[in-house]
Amino acid sequence: MSAFPAAPDAVSSWVPGMTEAANSSATRPVTGLTGLDARLLASLVAPALAARMQVLDRVDSTQAVLLDQAERLPDRSWVLSDHQTAGRGRRGRTWLTPAGSALALSMLARNPDHGRWPGSLSLALGVAVAEVVREWGAPDVALKWPNDVWVQGRKLGGILVETFAGGVVAGVGINCQLPAAVRTSIDQACTDLAEQGVVMAPEMLAAALADAWTEAFDIFARRGWEAFHARWDGFDALAGKAVRVLTGVHEQVEGRACGVDGRGCLLVDVQGETKAFASAEVSVRAT
Repeated sequence: MSAFPAAPDAVSSWVPGMTEAANSSATRPVTGLTGLDARLLASLVAPALAARMQVLDRVDSTQAVLLDQAERLPDRSWVLSDHQTAGRGRRGRTWLTPAGSALALSMLARNPDHGRWPGSLSLALGVAVAEVVREWGAPDVALKWPNDVWVQGRKLGGILVETFAGGVVAGVGINCQLPAAVRTSIDQACTDLAEQGVVMAPEMLAAALADAWTEAFDIFARRGWEAFHARWDGFDALAGKAVRVLTGVHEQVEGRACGVDGRGCLLVDVQGETKAFASAEVSVRAT
């Protein structure tokens, strides 16, 4: 398989056929990243997975690399980096990833044979991320509908799923060690793995997330949201909380969150009537 074309504003290290790699150790902590070791990462995942991974020292956006080349890349292609200069989040927000502060990875997945990926896919991928973070020791991991990963009520990361004609590009960003200047510029409570005492090589984190997402896509393609619904409920950060739901520029409702439905829509009890929201901004109200 040929390597991906080099992305603009990126210095890349290719896993397959690589002749040089930085010295590293599988016990290197996830804090203070200095660029992912592509050779070590390749040793931690299956060869078929490693063959489709592109590791970038610096990139504008891991999402943009795959979307720009989506029509000619093979299914299950990956881009990973610990330094994004123009990372993006949901609804056009900026995802700040200064060098060594966070891990960003994106995966291209072509549509399954039976049709397009539904919106609930992003929730299923969130479940997979939450399970990895919990397994590595972060306390009180939760998922805030639709795409935020929380630890102890603060944002640790987020999931973004963007569509193209033939499928989706799904990305996740996980805060590893945020500089103080970045923390002050974020408009919500945040945390990182270092603060939570999680010690693991960044390559191990990347491998664990890649394995988890590969499995999640396979299961979702066969069984859909049903296979993840109960698992999501176990991480639901909003269930039972008083919430404010912003559905448009001047449209908002208030009520009590009561889980998600069989399509992945947020359910909110509004004065005794249960309403479902497929897309909205949600915040927890002070009570």
